[in-house]
Amino acid sequence: MHVTSRDRCRAAALILPLLLVLAGCSNGDEPEVPVVPTSGEPTEGDGTEAAEDPTASPTSTTGVPEECGDLASAGDVAQILQVPMQGETIRVYNDEFLPDSGRTGRLTCSYGVPEAPEGQTPPPTPPPVPLEIAVSGYTDAETAAGRIDPTVDDAQAAGALVTAQTVAGRDGFLLSDAEDVSFVVADDVRTYVITLRHGVVAAAAEPVVLVNLAAHVLGDDGTGTATDPATPGPTDTGTATETPAATP
Repeated sequence: MHVTSRDRCRAAALILPLLLVLAGCSNGDEPEVPVVPTSGEPTEGDGTEAAEDPTASPTSTTGVPEECGDLASAGDVAQILQVPMQGETIRVYNDEFLPDSGRTGRLTCSYGVPEAPEGQTPPPTPPPVPLEIAVSGYTDAETAAGRIDPTVDDAQAAGALVTAQTVAGRDGFLLSDAEDVSFVVADDVRTYVITLRHGVVAAAAEPVVLVNLAAHVLGDDGTGTATDPATPGPTDTGTATETPAATP
């Protein structure tokens, strides 16, 4: 077929816009897609180091985890308690403290917090929290350990039942009052407070559950032997009464 110069011009006119479109598609100045951080816990099967080590967080500069999933997920808690955990997991993280306090950071995780019905305003008095785990970081191990004795003394002064309890080689204490039972312990530059409300599990299971939770957050999943708080020990007081929550 004979191609005239007019045909060549028409073909060039069709090809040129197509080349311009293709050139535009390969432009390297496309806008970047922003990475949106999430506050959720790691999903099951997440192989990150933070999920494996409950005492560290890859973004932490305070010596404590920054996410509840790095401490204990809701699934971990339900498995240890052997009861379903209904409700939400609430996270409170703080890394701003006075320099002379010795504290570097604090993560508090509340598990099984009841959700307000849709369309309703939450009640002015929050419902009781079934389980709370708090870890605080300090400038050195001596400062962290020094927070335990005052907490135990305050509990004894308020009439709480105090029982010595060792978990994963660390010396801690069970503190039981009319509302809940707590376990407090120091580990290197951190202190842990695990508070379980009475009635979440059977009374006889409370010390066992707390020991297993403590072993988990301390990075030792081997279960320990719980001391029965009802059995008087060398640091026991009399009848358990209501006392302020432990906050070492």
